[in-house]
Amino acid sequence: MLKTYARKLVGDAHWEYLSWSRSQFGVFRAIVNYLSLVGNSGIGRAPNQWTGGSVFLRPGTTDQDVYDEIFIEKEYDISLGDPKFIIDAGAHIGLASVFFACRYPNAIIVAIEPEPSNFAVLQMNAKRFPNIHPVQAGLWSRKTHLRIENDNVATWSFRVVESETGNGIPAVGVCDIMDDFKQSRIDVLKIDIEGSEREVLTHSAAWIDDVQTMIIELHDRFQPGCTEALALAVADHNYRNSASGESIVIADLSRKPVAASRQMETALPFASE
Repeated sequence: MLKTYARKLVGDAHWEYLSWSRSQFGVFRAIVNYLSLVGNSGIGRAPNQWTGGSVFLRPGTTDQDVYDEIFIEKEYDISLGDPKFIIDAGAHIGLASVFFACRYPNAIIVAIEPEPSNFAVLQMNAKRFPNIHPVQAGLWSRKTHLRIENDNVATWSFRVVESETGNGIPAVGVCDIMDDFKQSRIDVLKIDIEGSEREVLTHSAAWIDDVQTMIIELHDRFQPGCTEALALAVADHNYRNSASGESIVIADLSRKPVAASRQMETALPFASE
């Protein structure tokens, strides 16, 4: 009875956040987090074990699931050498960028996110890290404008399409980012863009040779052809292929001395969602 009353008092989203905080960090930390939430305009916090500080997230949303993937399950805690330039495309609220900034403090990290509410929290999370550079844009094959196709979904599932009017959210290509930041090499290209990877990978010829490692989540269920686009993009390259959580890791990309045939095998070498 008391639990039901408490849930009604604080609301479902805050109750879910409290329950999640308690299960992950214990009762005391859950209470501290909730008090911070009340005093911080409805934005919650969760610990950043790399700094001893915290990161911001929105209570009762998929932000909590993203936190679990990155800080608990450690999806991006993989061997990446000593990267100097990282692109985080589909940065959401910036938790992967924060992870990279803590793990690789000397790296330039470009955090690209098109959706305004996600980007606002991304800016909050990036504020303490001078090596994170937030860019409100979508990753695409070139500079253009996009619109959000599905604005009634979870915060990590927004999908974009090209705007028919020429207005909307700015979009940039991989080469545009390299030019803007005066970089000739991408050490890590992380892509989690809900199906737009097909558009990006289909037009990868101009930049694929400049990438050392790709960490990519494929979304064929949203946009058929994503897996095939990745296979074609790296067909003329040697690489190591592995998985980490829901991501595919394409490491040590290097062009083959003699271009291999682009005939696709029946079984593609990558798993997709």
